[in-house]
Amino acid sequence: MHRYGPPSDFFTYSESIRHFNRQVKHIPPEAIWKAASEAVIEEILTAPKPGLVDPLGPGCHTDMDWQTFIRSAQAIEPFWKYQAMTGLSGTAPSDALKRLRYVGIEMEKKMLAATSGINTHKGLIFLLSLLLYGAGYSIYSKMELTPGNIVSNASAPVKGLVSEELGPLCKKTSSDKLSNCERLFLMHGITGARGEAEKGFPSVIEYGLPALERFYSTGASANSSHIAALLAIMAGSEDSNVIHRGGYDFWQNEYREMVKVTIKKFDPLSEDFAPIDELEKKFMGSRISPGGAADLLCCTIFLHRITKPACQQ
Repeated sequence: MHRYGPPSDFFTYSESIRHFNRQVKHIPPEAIWKAASEAVIEEILTAPKPGLVDPLGPGCHTDMDWQTFIRSAQAIEPFWKYQAMTGLSGTAPSDALKRLRYVGIEMEKKMLAATSGINTHKGLIFLLSLLLYGAGYSIYSKMELTPGNIVSNASAPVKGLVSEELGPLCKKTSSDKLSNCERLFLMHGITGARGEAEKGFPSVIEYGLPALERFYSTGASANSSHIAALLAIMAGSEDSNVIHRGGYDFWQNEYREMVKVTIKKFDPLSEDFAPIDELEKKFMGSRISPGGAADLLCCTIFLHRITKPACQQ
């Protein structure tokens, strides 16, 4: 029978927990993967999200709803602790990606089984697994648990990944079968989740997290703060989902301008979501769904939760 989870020699769980407790006694080890699980759910429940699935509707999608995402989240939830323990047990960056991907493949299988074959969280599994490793490795290395330290350690295992995995595509011909991601890299140099991770999660650090923390500090609700962070990420990041559906020129010009206009109109303190609804109406014709930005919002929520003072008491 096929066994899900890490291989038998992956790490010694109890030994890693003891090491964790020696280094950071004031943070329970389960806080890291619990924050990941909660961030996934919070992203799903954030509403309204323009073009995206949320509890108010399916956005531009016809094959899934928010309950599809909940089933997916529940299916992959038990595995987040393995990704965190990869860092907490001191796995070197040179060995980390192989181990993270081993568990990630099992997570994808569970996701597809729970959603009847629908890809809900594949990109997020890659990104959030790296951040879990980064958080765990920061603690193992006795580094302060800050967003900067976490993303620095998270990006270390994927250093050179774009060149290694996407670079060889330049030798392929137009007759070769390419994925959407590969095609966008060859045509426009879009590096997707690999590039985002290798660069140190700039969409999260430079756009999502500052917006989230700014509006939290002004008294906006968690939901409205999440929406504001999503819009900031949409305006500042490369989203291969949008480019695939709307085209590169649309993403670079019309899409970004529409998002910037919405940011100016949307006041998170007002709880008036009309500007978000207007943006979704503009997306519907071309079925624009900023799924990449949604994944990065989840990463933003995770970093906020794991680094805020309440997590360290």
